[in-house]
Amino acid sequence: MPEVNPMAQRKQRPNAGPDRHASGLQAGSRRVVRRSALAVGLALLCLTLAGGCKRNPRVVPVAGKVLYNGAPLAFGSVTFQPEKGQPAVGDVSSGTFALSSYQPNDGAVPGKHGVAVVCYESQRPGFQAQGDSLGKLLIPLKYTRLGSSGLSADITDTSGDQPQEVVLELTGPAFK
Repeated sequence: MPEVNPMAQRKQRPNAGPDRHASGLQAGSRRVVRRSALAVGLALLCLTLAGGCKRNPRVVPVAGKVLYNGAPLAFGSVTFQPEKGQPAVGDVSSGTFALSSYQPNDGAVPGKHGVAVVCYESQRPGFQAQGDSLGKLLIPLKYTRLGSSGLSADITDTSGDQPQEVVLELTGPAFK
């Protein structure tokens, strides 16, 4: 069988000219493909923005206090879980918090919420974490779970800009 030179075969192919890409497309054809892909992408983006996106449910501003044995909880975080939908979270600082659901400090969806509170050593301002540990839990474990915390809040649908005030009262052994 005669040996065939690959370069000779390339020269015989009609698509192998210098103005052609390895895929066989001419430079002008590649531009058309790129423009078409860009046009399809822009059309999909417009459709998504025009009607394909779901709007977030209405939220109302919520702020509050966390008291532990009658004193403001120095640090930690709270979670408000509605019966259905997006939970709201907030960081506790000097006993106060503001809830966020979709954007910072936007609030929570109206309705009944189960509430959980956590306070770990690693949340203490200036705490130097060692590894991946959250450190010691500084409040009773029951408050960290929605099912056992015994905490709840009814967020009402208000029309004002003033946040609804929620006070959470926790009890347990003193922590240092």
